This record gives sequence, structure tokens and C-alpha cells, in this order.
Amino acid sequence: MKSSFMKKRKVASEDMSLQITSMADIFVILLVFLLKGYSTGASITPTKGLMLPTATAAEANFEALKIEVSETAVQVEGKPMSNLVNYRFEKADIQQNGSVKDLSAALERERKRQLLIAEKNSDVKVDAKVMIIADQKVPYSTIKAVLASAAVNGYTDFKLATTRSD
Repeated sequence: MKSSFMKKRKVASEDMSLQITSMADIFVILLVFLLKGYSTGASITPTKGLMLPTATAAEANFEALKIEVSETAVQVEGKPMSNLVNYRFEKADIQQNGSVKDLSAALERERKRQLLIAEKNSDVKVDAKVMIIADQKVPYSTIKAVLASAAVNGYTDFKLATTRSD
């Protein structure tokens, strides 16, 4: 009986291989987690000379269609769409419903583009979000006309970009 317990076990002479696939999966998950954790929200770069108003709200930014209002123009996603004179629209540019002709046309094109993309790709949804990036000197009447133009074209969820006051 002693001899059966005292037998030497065979040592495996096969080389062990490293499982790279599972380790790569773990690193990808860690990378995604870290990138998501360092995400800062929407990226806003106002044009030169634009001073954003300050606010104390701590609400997080979100990605949306960007409409920038400066002293001389209104831009949609960085493309000039409507001219301003001293932060104001010309009287002839404003329609009966309070919207602006050129801006409404640009927002209508953006909405049609979103609808076309959503139609072709079921994972994409039509977004009603707009981020207004306006100089602190912009009068309320100009902001009101921009919001009316957005609302007429289905953009009803809006945020006003500000800088955080400390």
C-alpha cells in the first residue's frame, strides 16, 4: 500500500500558453470605463470676443445642436446663417411668428437631415435639443427670436451655455 502513495506524479512537459484574448477584453473594458469617467460633457469653444454669461447652476452639459449668437451673426454648428447688427436682427428678417427667415431655413435643413439619418438607422433618434451659446450682451429680443426659430422647427429642449461662477 505504501508504494501506491509514494508514486511520483508525472510532471507535465507541455508548454503553458498565455490567454491573450481574455486579458485584452479586460483592458478594453478598463479603457472604456476610464474614458467614460473622464468625459466632461459638451465641448464648447466660443468665437473670439464672445463673453458667456455666468451662472451658479451645477447641471451637466449635454450634446446638442449648437446655435451661437455673437455681435454680427448667428451660427448653426459653426456656419454663419443670419446676420446681426449690434446683436440685433433686422426688422425685415423677423417673420410674423417671431422666427427669423434665414435661421429657420437652416434649422429646417438640420431637422430634415436628422430625420433622414433616423429613417435610415433605427438606432438613431431625432433629437429636440439645442444649445444656445450667446454673448452676455445679447438682448432678450434676439434670444427670443432664436428660440422661436428653433421651436418652429421642432427643437423644444434648449439650454443656455454659461460659464460657472466660483
